Amino acid sequence: MSIKHVSQLYGINVRTIAGACIGVLMASYASADSTTVKLKDGKAYEVETVRGLPIRFANDQIRVRDLGASASFTPGKANAAFVWVLVADLIATGQFEVTVSTPLDSSASAALKATGPGKIMLHFFSQTDYPLIWEGIDQPGVHWFPFHFVFEDKQSKSRFEFTQWAQMDYSTWKEMRDLNEQMKEQYFKK
Repeated sequence: MSIKHVSQLYGINVRTIAGACIGVLMASYASADSTTVKLKDGKAYEVETVRGLPIRFANDQIRVRDLGASASFTPGKANAAFVWVLVADLIATGQFEVTVSTPLDSSASAALKATGPGKIMLHFFSQTDYPLIWEGIDQPGVHWFPFHFVFEDKQSKSRFEFTQWAQMDYSTWKEMRDLNEQMKEQYFKK
């Protein structure tokens, strides 16, 4: 193969790869949409979504990896409590006091701590302690859960905040609950 053919082949491969990358990027932007969500208090919100799921918040201080429900087992207790869990890459440096609130229950507030930079996992609003937030999750349909996070570093006084939505449908909730029951039987088996 001559040099001319190699350079032509290289040029074709670069164009093909560049074209594929542009196509993927355009598809991801094209699939971004918004969904109108009406909460039980009657207020409507526009939620940015991709393929029907809430977009994960990201900026130069934090990048949300996931927000969802999880079962939390406590040694010595037969029942597991479901809690909300935020998993994120905290890019900002500091020791942050994190306040979580939600319009699903105006009296609900959680005070947590996070240290950055690094991966963080914050557990908050258990189903047993905050039933209003979880209300209706065991009913058919798609359910939406907004949580507002405020990160404040007491030493530097830096602060940032964002709202992250979670969405769960009844079938996913039922699968989680059934799996929790199976795990509970195995975990507490004598």
